[in-house]
Amino acid sequence: MPPLRSGLRQDQGILSKLLLVLLLWSSLPATAQQSCRVLSSTPLDFGTVSSAGDSTASATLTVSCQGLPGVPVQVTVCAFIDEGTPPGIAPRRLDNGVNAFMNYDLYANAARNQLIGSLSSGHPIFYSNLSIPLTGTAQINLTAYGRIPPGQNLPAAYLYEGFPGPGQLRYSFAAPFGGAPSPENCRDGVAPVFGSAGQSTFLFGPVQARATANCVLNLASDLDFGTVTRLDSTREASSTIQLRCATDTDWSVTLSNGLNALNGQRRMVSNGNYLPYELYRDPALLIPWGDTLPTAAADTGDNEDMSLTVYGQVFAQPEAVPGRYSDTITVTLTY
Repeated sequence: MPPLRSGLRQDQGILSKLLLVLLLWSSLPATAQQSCRVLSSTPLDFGTVSSAGDSTASATLTVSCQGLPGVPVQVTVCAFIDEGTPPGIAPRRLDNGVNAFMNYDLYANAARNQLIGSLSSGHPIFYSNLSIPLTGTAQINLTAYGRIPPGQNLPAAYLYEGFPGPGQLRYSFAAPFGGAPSPENCRDGVAPVFGSAGQSTFLFGPVQARATANCVLNLASDLDFGTVTRLDSTREASSTIQLRCATDTDWSVTLSNGLNALNGQRRMVSNGNYLPYELYRDPALLIPWGDTLPTAAADTGDNEDMSLTVYGQVFAQPEAVPGRYSDTITVTLTY
């Protein structure tokens, strides 16, 4: 019987030790000893973007969490980014300082389909889990993925900038040896039993981009003078050049002299025979369209398709040799 009494005393000792550990843990001022904060936030710089393209960039939040030395624990951190200036979420906006805006969005994943919102916006939670080792500290990088959608009317001048409002970093620490708190615990600032929760603020950004002076030639149709039996009089026809340029982008279009020009005179050719012709910018055929800037068509883009008409004239040549005459003109768009 004495061995039984001895065993009972041993079990009571173990129970007392376990209770002592739990009581000590529950009495710790956890909110003062466990915390997380953003150590740094890199700028979100899209570089030079085109109104026709889909531009992406990313920024990194380096988060540091402080636990209790010698006590491994799981923590969930979640980040929220306010609207800031100029205001807006889904989309957010950049301002070029002269009343033009560029839309963009922030995402929690590389696929860019989970938006990052403010704490009150109702967007999905931007969160991550990390383990605090025995040393009591750990770091993690949270990546915010940015995207500028295409098809925007973007004046090319000036830098576009945005300054999102203060960010909130919330965190929820589990009890020792417990599983990671849920994203909802983190968002709501709820601590699991024997855990802790809190929040800190950080600055995100700035966000910036430049719009490229961008132009695209969409069309250069053939100029066809048709079929004639004799060239006793002039023959006229027209064709179309279509282009699009970013808003406030200055552009010019020149036309080469073709492949068969002689002393600046454009000529079509057929089996060694030539037909002189000319190209003009106006229907009255008074303004030649040449290959130099003074003879170019020029304007400023507004991010809309623009059509230019090329007016052509074949001069009267009663002695022209029958044949199929042609020439090739190079269209050059400069911006």
